[in-house]
Amino acid sequence: MSALLEAREVTKSFSGIEALSKVTLEVGAGERVGLIGPNGAGKTTFFNCLLGVINSDGGSVQLGGTDISSWPVHRRAHQGIGRTFQRIELFSDTSVREHLLIAERIRRGTGSFFRDMIGLGRAHRDEIEACDRVLDLLGLADRGDDPIESLSLGEGRLVEVGRALMTDPQLLLLDEPSSGLDRQETALLARTLRTVQEQRGFAILLVEHDVELVAGFTERTYVLDFGRLIASGSTADVLADPVVRHAYLGDMEVPT
Repeated sequence: MSALLEAREVTKSFSGIEALSKVTLEVGAGERVGLIGPNGAGKTTFFNCLLGVINSDGGSVQLGGTDISSWPVHRRAHQGIGRTFQRIELFSDTSVREHLLIAERIRRGTGSFFRDMIGLGRAHRDEIEACDRVLDLLGLADRGDDPIESLSLGEGRLVEVGRALMTDPQLLLLDEPSSGLDRQETALLARTLRTVQEQRGFAILLVEHDVELVAGFTERTYVLDFGRLIASGSTADVLADPVVRHAYLGDMEVPT
């Protein structure tokens, strides 16, 4: 499988403290890959380096064979990187469809973000159709006109995924999407993501503390500890690794 994302020896320090030490990671086209580790392991810092939110001190990031290491966030997004956030980030005072419409207009470079936020941007039919296609994929076709505030947390997570999908990503970075969800909501999220991925063909890099979700959803997994990569390989092998158990999982039973 050809590599879609290639991060090579990514390094980052803050005030002399090394947050990432030569972290190398690959994600193939259409693949589902996990990135796990204890709190403070450097997972979010690594995501932010991939996105260009922060500049790494060393190493490189390539997407589809193109070096994007020096690119700003918006250019990386246009190249095909989408993201969701650990803390749900939804716009208040918008409907579900309007929420996706804002993302669609940012992707197209049409309209004004602030004009859209105050409701002065009239939606065109093709924009509405693009939003409704994503809502249908996510099982939210009947919620398009509902206010964001009326959604459950699980539905809000799906809308956030929908916003990322409006950018038509090659790679979707998911930052702890199960945070705050119960087991039923987490299972629904995983099923929906798998179905949407099969239809759209994008790759997923998943940062997650829910080991059961990682075990059932990802094909390969990387493990960070104190900014260093300590294990990588098939998810089943990684979760059974004694080094990983000691650093992260303790003595808990690995889900099968």
